[in-house]
Amino acid sequence: MLKFAANLTWLFTEVPFLQRFALAAEAGFPAVECLFPYEEELGAVLRAQKESALPVALINAPAGVWESGQRGLASLPDAETQFQRSVQQAHEYALALGCKQIHIMAGNREESITFDEQYALLIERLRYATDFLNTDNIRVLIEPLNNENMPGYFIPSFPLAEKIIRDCERENIALQFDFYHCQKIHGNLWANVQRYWPLIAHIQIASVPNRNEPNKGELNYPWLFQQLELQGYQGWIGCEYRPETDTFAGLGWFKENKAVNIL
Repeated sequence: MLKFAANLTWLFTEVPFLQRFALAAEAGFPAVECLFPYEEELGAVLRAQKESALPVALINAPAGVWESGQRGLASLPDAETQFQRSVQQAHEYALALGCKQIHIMAGNREESITFDEQYALLIERLRYATDFLNTDNIRVLIEPLNNENMPGYFIPSFPLAEKIIRDCERENIALQFDFYHCQKIHGNLWANVQRYWPLIAHIQIASVPNRNEPNKGELNYPWLFQQLELQGYQGWIGCEYRPETDTFAGLGWFKENKAVNIL
C-alpha cells in the first residue's frame, strides 16, 4: 500500500495552518508534510500535530526571504551564517515533530560568481547540513525545480541533482523526486523514475500542466501508482498540488486509486 502525505502548505488552505492537521486526519491521510512551518510557534505546531496523531514526513529548511525572491540559501555567497541558522532551526522543528527528512533549497543562480564557485559553495554547505543532521538520523533532500515555476533556480535538472548528491559523498542525502517537476523538465517520466530510483527517498505528485489533483492532465497516475507498488516503493508520497476548488471536493482520486479511505 502506498503512503500518501498531505502537504499542508498546499492543501486545506480553506483554514489556518494549524487547523489543517485535523483536516488531513479527517480526510484519511496517514501523514503530513509542509514547506515552512516557522511562522507558527513550535509548541503550537507540536500540539496540532499530536492532536491529529499524524507523523510529519517532510519539512523544508527556511529558504531566506521568499517575498523578495530568495529560494533557498545553500548556494548563495555571503550567506554562511544565515544558512547555518536555517539548518539549526529546521533541525529544532524536525526533532520536536519526529520528522526525519528536511528539504534544503539551493537558492537561485547568482551571477556575481561563477557557476563552479557557486557549485562548490553548495557542496560545502550541504556537507555541513548532512553532518549536522546525521547525529539525529535526519536525511537531507534536494529537489530539481522547473524553470517555468522557479526561474533561475540553481538545480534545474535531475542530472545536476544526481551529480550534487554524488559529490556530497554523504549517506544521508537523497533525491526528492517531484513527478510534476520531472515531467515539466524532462518528460519521459517513468523512464526517469527508473533511472534515478536508487537516489529517491521521497516522491511528490500533482497533475501536469496545471498542478491540480493527480487525476487530471497528461500523467496517468493510476498506472504510475501501480508501477510504484510493483517496484516496492516504501517512502512517502507528498501530495503537493493546488486543489482545483475545495480540497475535500477534489479528494475523489483517493477512492479511485484505493489509496486511502475517505470519510
